[in-house]
Amino acid sequence: MREKRRKNLAIDPRSGLLMIILANVISFSQNSLWVEFGLIGYLAVLFFICGKIKAGVKWAVIYVAVYLIQCYLLPISPKIIAVAFTIFLSITRRIFPCLMVGGLIIATISLRYFIVGLRKLRFPNKLIITIAVTLRYFPAIREEIGHIRDAMKLRKVRGLQKVEAVMVPLMICASNTAEELSAAAVTRGIDNPVKKTTTVNLKFGLLDMLSIFIIEGYTVAAFIL
Repeated sequence: MREKRRKNLAIDPRSGLLMIILANVISFSQNSLWVEFGLIGYLAVLFFICGKIKAGVKWAVIYVAVYLIQCYLLPISPKIIAVAFTIFLSITRRIFPCLMVGGLIIATISLRYFIVGLRKLRFPNKLIITIAVTLRYFPAIREEIGHIRDAMKLRKVRGLQKVEAVMVPLMICASNTAEELSAAAVTRGIDNPVKKTTTVNLKFGLLDMLSIFIIEGYTVAAFIL
């Protein structure tokens, strides 16, 4: 029952890809503050619906902080600071909806479901292999960084020695991890040209249709307002 409920509260990978495309269109087309607020608000609610309340709150707080800094803090800051950060914060606000949709996809859609979604969309197999290895690569590297930090704490490494103690093992681990993940994917037959079978049953649910409908509405509003 819990697994079924979790699946019902997760968006379809194909919906996620369409949403991120529409979010890009909105981000670089709209000039309305209300469209921006509405889209960010809905995406935060979508995090809550999918059970990622902490992540939704974090994204919302980051956006509010960026907005307040740009609109209220920078105008009263020294000119050098204002010039240095205005462009950065403006670009951040522009791409923020895209980042939120990407974060939602990563947080709610497992790699297995994502690969099945790409296959249903007839993506080239070489591209699917690249995406699969890449998405498995970053969590593995993050885990290795944690191990390196633990080792430095045990050996009491401090100061500039930390740079060498982190970078050298990290580069070696990065190379080894890439080779291991590639070999694991090939061993599982991911590059086999034969049509794949799967037990995953993807279908559009109410949440997918509602999300696409609402974001399409914001897309239209971005060109009108």
